[in-house]
Amino acid sequence: MKQVNVDVAVIGGGTAGLGSYRAAKAHTDSVVMIEGGPYSTTCARVGCMPSKLLIAAAESVHQIEKAPKFGIHPQGEIVINGREVMERVKFERDRFVGFVLEGVDEIPAEDKISGYAKFLDDNTLQVDDHTIINAKRIVIATGSRPAYPAVWNELGDRLIINDDVFNWDDLPKSVAVFGPGVIGLELGQALHRLGVETKLFGLGGQVGPVTDPEVMAYANKAFNEEFYLDADVKVESMKRITTESGEDRVEIQFINKQGELETNIVEYVLAATGRRPNTDKLGLENTSIELDERGVPTAD
Repeated sequence: MKQVNVDVAVIGGGTAGLGSYRAAKAHTDSVVMIEGGPYSTTCARVGCMPSKLLIAAAESVHQIEKAPKFGIHPQGEIVINGREVMERVKFERDRFVGFVLEGVDEIPAEDKISGYAKFLDDNTLQVDDHTIINAKRIVIATGSRPAYPAVWNELGDRLIINDDVFNWDDLPKSVAVFGPGVIGLELGQALHRLGVETKLFGLGGQVGPVTDPEVMAYANKAFNEEFYLDADVKVESMKRITTESGEDRVEIQFINKQGELETNIVEYVLAATGRRPNTDKLGLENTSIELDERGVPTAD
């Protein structure tokens, strides 16, 4: 087992980890960064940047559809080529990731440790089965991952998270989005505008990050004028099925806004039901760090 002694150890090589590493290096050369997965950032790979590319494509369609109100009449029907849309999204996404990786490549190899870190005590980390790190200071920058009910795993590859959207080669015909938060709303609206049959479902009536009741009611009304949104749906059942033509689909039975049982069959269920912090496998119980009810270190 290799032994390493440093001033600062940063767990995680994403946005916060890279920023922490550079900030620490401004004060000491004795810094390591530990990363178990691919380098790059959530923002560049599967977050803000590719989602805004998808939204930009959707906005282009939306502006063309609105053009006649201004006396501008595009000739012929609007044709949305899903393969071309996703090809551009992935090309630009990969370019953004490349910029991040260029920065990672500039970090000295001896400062990068590959593997998953676990606390042995307040100042000691074990990385997989190959390295023990003793550090005066340790930065936890492990990010988060999507969270959804475990029973949904029965849907197999028909269940996707926002990360998966940006690996599509083509746009699907239909999607049910669960979770009308920021991620669910922006992806749901973009997919709808790009011609995907989209229904958006939530629980509890919350729409986006809005807290004012009047603003939320207006937001709910505005979104519903464009596509189906039920922010407090009652789902009776959701299961994977095989259609008569042999296609894998998801059948959702829910009580619609008229109080009737409705059956909706979609290609994918997109889980945008929140995220949970990646702190559960760090061995924080081996430290004196104060944790909140979710097992996450408390921050002032």
